Amino acid sequence: MTLFALALAAAAPFAASASEANGIGYTYVQLDAVYEDYSNPYMFGGALSGSYAFTDHFFMTGSYGRTTDDGHNWDLRHSWWSLGAGYNTAIGDRVDWVTQASYVRDRYRASYNDDLVSASESESYNGYTISTGAQIRVTDHLITNAHLGWEDHSEDLYVGNDDGNFYGEFGMLYRFNDTWGLHGSLKLSEGTETYMGGIRASF
Repeated sequence: MTLFALALAAAAPFAASASEANGIGYTYVQLDAVYEDYSNPYMFGGALSGSYAFTDHFFMTGSYGRTTDDGHNWDLRHSWWSLGAGYNTAIGDRVDWVTQASYVRDRYRASYNDDLVSASESESYNGYTISTGAQIRVTDHLITNAHLGWEDHSEDLYVGNDDGNFYGEFGMLYRFNDTWGLHGSLKLSEGTETYMGGIRASF
């Protein structure tokens, strides 16, 4: 909560006009392909996420995703869902400062089967993420973002880190029109690189 308070304090001096004047929207639904690189395993899957702006400055977010890595005798699965809220404010004609926090629920499952051995294990973890950064409308069609965040997902089954860590997230959205666009992002955190790419419908 201390980090969240500091992030909000960092955003407060920039309070200005509503972000919709910048042409950056916060109400959308998004479907992405997901690749998680743990340096072994390598997980592939998909995610559905969305955001709803209930005022000019405040919005809610949610997501659900699942990735897998299958071998001849083994199967690894990672699923998660999140629910959060955020605050955005304009700090320029084309730039928003955005701060958001989310509760995250992770579940990992590993199984192995052959003619002699059959075993499985699953673990679930509660956690949270807090991030702050900028969204920039580079052109009428292109929006980019860069965020610095902190995450703590309890003890991670593969990374083995229960103290939390910083992460960086970078993304872009190319809008064909007011509704449809293509999305791509990269998240860099300790022990993991997460790549996402897909389609977004804005409202």
